[in-house]
Amino acid sequence: MASAPGKKAAKARTKSLPKPYRVGRAQTGLGLFAAQDIPERKLIIEYTGPRIPTRLAQEIDRRRANKYLFEIDSRWTIDGSTRTNLARYVNHSCDPNAEAESNRGRLMYRAIKPIEAGEEITLDYGEEHMELYFGKAGCLCPGCTDMVKTPVRKLVKKPAKKAAKKSVKRKAKAKR
Repeated sequence: MASAPGKKAAKARTKSLPKPYRVGRAQTGLGLFAAQDIPERKLIIEYTGPRIPTRLAQEIDRRRANKYLFEIDSRWTIDGSTRTNLARYVNHSCDPNAEAESNRGRLMYRAIKPIEAGEEITLDYGEEHMELYFGKAGCLCPGCTDMVKTPVRKLVKKPAKKAAKKSVKRKAKAKR
C-alpha cells in the first residue's frame, strides 16, 4: 500500500517535466521538433495507439491507406492515427536523426545523433513505405529536395497561386 502514493508522486513529477519536443510546421506539413537539445541515444517519445492484429491492420491499410500503422512484428501493429500520438508527426528523412526501437511491445523513438533545439526529429521510413505511399513522387525530405530539384518540387505552384490571386485582385479593381 505504501508504494502506491510513491508511484502517483513519480507520475506527477514526470508529467510536470517539460517535453523535449513540440509539434510545428515542417517543409512537408506538420512535424515533431526538438524543444531542447536531445543527446545521442536518448529516448525521445513513444509511438502510441491501440495494438491491433497485423492482418487486420493490412485490411485497414488496403481500404483507407492509413499511414500511421506501425508494424511491431508479424502478429501486432500499432494504429497510431489517434491525435494523442504525437510521435505520428515524426517525418521521413534519408539522413535521419532518430530511429524506432521495439522494447517489450512498446515502440520508442531514440536519437541516433545529437539533435539541437529547433531541429526537426526525423526517421528513415524505409523503401517499402516510400514506394507504397509516395510512389513516383519519391522522397520529398529536405536533404533530397535540396540536392536534386525533383520534377515534383517544380510542380508546386506557389508563385502561380500568388499570380492568380493578383489577377483576381486586378479584375476586382477593374470592375470598380
